[in-house]
Amino acid sequence: MAGLILYIRTILLNTEAIAELTTSPKWNIWGHLVTILLGFIYGFISIQQNMDYISSFDAEFLRNIVVPGFFIVAGIIMVFLTRVALSLLLWAASRGFGGPGLLGQIFRLSAGAMIPSILAMPGFIANGLDATVPFIAVVGVIVGIAWMYITCVKIVLVTQKFVPWKAYISVLVIFIFFISIYYIVIPPAT
Repeated sequence: MAGLILYIRTILLNTEAIAELTTSPKWNIWGHLVTILLGFIYGFISIQQNMDYISSFDAEFLRNIVVPGFFIVAGIIMVFLTRVALSLLLWAASRGFGGPGLLGQIFRLSAGAMIPSILAMPGFIANGLDATVPFIAVVGVIVGIAWMYITCVKIVLVTQKFVPWKAYISVLVIFIFFISIYYIVIPPAT
């Protein structure tokens, strides 16, 4: 129960909780569980968004087990890869701005930084399917990204011992880099 409370305090941007998690060996297990849970959520949202495609399969086994299972497994893989990429980007920005790096601590905390992405997932998935994105999903994307940004700043502040302006700039640099890569891989619709 104490681990869950510590985790909730971390999500609510409590600096002391984030500092405690940098040394907690239990956090590795919590981080992996959060990654799997976020992957399930991502897969479930993908299933909901692709229901027409899934229902187009004639075989009941494919329609009810294989294809939804594929979406769930793909969701877990996508979230894990995103966590690795976020950790590496935070590490690179930290090193680039003169910090010690500490990739292990950054990776441990990156799962907590990804939790606000739950708010952005429906909007990103709907946009990827060229579906109409409801206004609430747009708000979710904005709030989710802003919350992730602030969480990443707190992680950099705690792990790198940066002054606040340096932490904000280093995280801003990786977010700009990530957005530019996103638009190279997935060009905007014309």
